Amino acid sequence: MQIIIGNIVALIASLIMVYSGLIKQKKKIIYTQTIQIGLYILSNLILGGITGAIINALSFVRNVLCYKDKLGKKEKVIITILAVVLSLAFNNLGIIGILPLISTIVYLWLMSIKDVVKFKYLTIFTMILWLVYDVYIKSYSSAVFDFMNIIANIVTIIRLKNNENK
Repeated sequence: MQIIIGNIVALIASLIMVYSGLIKQKKKIIYTQTIQIGLYILSNLILGGITGAIINALSFVRNVLCYKDKLGKKEKVIITILAVVLSLAFNNLGIIGILPLISTIVYLWLMSIKDVVKFKYLTIFTMILWLVYDVYIKSYSSAVFDFMNIIANIVTIIRLKNNENK
């Protein structure tokens, strides 16, 4: 029953994630991702993905700060330190439990990219890490949608590049 409930919550979050992959304005992407992250915190807790829940909680704070244009170097350093310390302290999944940490640190330090296409590439990279993690914790609905989000971002990149060429 726990796996079913966790996957239902993840499914809702995943639908929001795919929608964010189709958005072309960075501020709207960040806003939508923040809602999605809140639901993933709950899903990860239900499914026993402690490092995923920790990283998502820190990502939630990161996105709120970014949305309000208050995510500076000091805040990034604090979030990075918290992410590393908490992930290593509570990791119950070995190397797989470190994937959310890698994802969030890379995303945190590169999310200030102004170029939407490069931002989409960043999202694709981090989604690949989450795809592996989600399969491992049996968040199958998340995994399917991680993959769909990767595809949605690739499609959006192609559309953006085609618009540039016109």
